[in-house]
Amino acid sequence: MPTGWLSPSIVCSAYRWTSAITFALSLTGIAAAQNITKNDFRIDALDPGIKIFMREKMAEGNKTFTNENIVLFLHGATSPSTCDFDLAYKDYSWADWMIKHGYVVYMGDYRNYGGSTREKAMDEPAANNRPVTRSYLALRDIEAMVNHIKKTRNVQKVTLIGWSWGAMMAGYYASLHSENVQKLVLYAPLYNFNDHTNLGPGSGLQNKRKPYEFNFALGAYRLTTEAANTARWNGEIPVENKNEYRDPAVPVEFWKECLATDPTSNTRNPPSLRAPNGVLEDSFYQATGRPLWSAANIYAPTLVIGGNYDTWSFQEDREGLMRELVHAPVKKNVLITDATHFVLFEKKRSEFFEEILEFLKN
Repeated sequence: MPTGWLSPSIVCSAYRWTSAITFALSLTGIAAAQNITKNDFRIDALDPGIKIFMREKMAEGNKTFTNENIVLFLHGATSPSTCDFDLAYKDYSWADWMIKHGYVVYMGDYRNYGGSTREKAMDEPAANNRPVTRSYLALRDIEAMVNHIKKTRNVQKVTLIGWSWGAMMAGYYASLHSENVQKLVLYAPLYNFNDHTNLGPGSGLQNKRKPYEFNFALGAYRLTTEAANTARWNGEIPVENKNEYRDPAVPVEFWKECLATDPTSNTRNPPSLRAPNGVLEDSFYQATGRPLWSAANIYAPTLVIGGNYDTWSFQEDREGLMRELVHAPVKKNVLITDATHFVLFEKKRSEFFEEILEFLKN
């Protein structure tokens, strides 16, 4: 090749990179100049008597709805969608960040979480009932959310972004309904690593007298405080000064918004959030070699992403997903270093968001 010439592959890559950056910047400029509108509402679930809370956010005046620009966020095991993805503290709303980059954003709560219907078992002592909101029921709630978006916005597909148990649920849904999934982002998924210290053998989820059985003494739901949630987060940060990883005010601001989604939170001392235990039962099975779904049944482009200090989703989980994503037309595994399960609220969140944006745009 003559000196000074660039190979076609280099030129093509540079063009794609430049075009993507230009496109993203143009969208950012357009959205940043506009206000963001918010619409909270409830829809009918697939099951009688259940209402599902949803939030829709977009740039004011937006009239464009396509398979490419609609995102549905799916929350994890403990906190509902609004405090996870739309935290009203400084610039910590991931939803608003996505809107500024050209997206229409939806989020929703599974039954017994946040603004959705709470069943009778949630108002009784936890020990009176088996775990509620099992994954197969949360799956039906996701189906209702996707169906609503498709119908009201006249699209065929949506992009799913799931965090933690939400990543498991996004994968579960996509394994059954890839025809409805434009792209799939699995952030911190539990999958098939059977040595989970928090979820598998030897954990509090195990019946010590019957090691392969879930500990049903945990009951229908659990109560979680700000102190307990922050302690879990602190346990993943490998340095003494936790402020090296995050704004010191974020844990309190995050939990304050989470508590506001549970009308009973302030009736307890200290205030606490009710979280269904169906996720714990299903996660115990998943972490002891009894999977709920197979990634081999996913036919949508898939990004697997997580922090290197995460103790819910280990790199072995994400590597297992990559091995089994045999039918995904595109698959990518990204590791964010110096990050925990809560990277969306940490100082590495910009790197995390940009990796996801790059996958969605390209």
